[in-house]
Amino acid sequence: MPRVAYNDAALTVWRGKDSLKFIDGLSTNKMVDLKKGEVRQTVFTTTSAKIIDFATVFHMGDFLAIQSHKSCLKHLLEQVLPKILNQDVNIQDVTERNSFWIEYQEKIGQIGTFSVSEGCTRAHISENFSIAVSSLDVKQDFDGTLDEFNEWRIENLVPWVGHEITSKNHPLAAGLAEYVHPAKGCYVGQEILARMVSRKRQGKMLIRVANNDVDEKLITTKGDSHSLAIVRENQYPSNSLS
Repeated sequence: MPRVAYNDAALTVWRGKDSLKFIDGLSTNKMVDLKKGEVRQTVFTTTSAKIIDFATVFHMGDFLAIQSHKSCLKHLLEQVLPKILNQDVNIQDVTERNSFWIEYQEKIGQIGTFSVSEGCTRAHISENFSIAVSSLDVKQDFDGTLDEFNEWRIENLVPWVGHEITSKNHPLAAGLAEYVHPAKGCYVGQEILARMVSRKRQGKMLIRVANNDVDEKLITTKGDSHSLAIVRENQYPSNSLS
């Protein structure tokens, strides 16, 4: 089970009885029914449905722990903090107290939950992929490389912040359709995404393709023989994430 340091990860703690409802109104996935011990991913978007950040939400019981990204955190907080107004929500950045890494290839735990052991909290994102967090005093050994992880991502069509998941793209183009809930209430960017889904026209899509079969400028993650690329919709329909 390779472990790779997750150097761009950030962590904020959200407290207050309105926190889940607040996240639900700002992001693409349904969050209000998240329960203690569960973990769920969601996308924060602008009013034009462009990605602000992709977040992993841990329901810790008394509070929510949200793993986002250092490269996006300033923009994310600039968007969400002014919207708190009179709601019972308090957000604290605890990034510098923690370390982060990725574990992949082997089945680790029940999807949609997180586990805690030896001072580490692991979010089980899929059957063979977890995001882990621990305090800085818990020693970790990293035996995988970012290049190896990127090859695994390419093979498994896993988009990543800074590659496919950027402010240039909307969630559907970035391969995040499963985190855009089809039947939830209003949230920032909802009208545009709902229109794309209803018309079955999203403009662009994420694909896995042989390196020589796609324009280099469309590649978002380049591998040894295959790459991930965001291309115009229906250009490579058989390789679509959907």
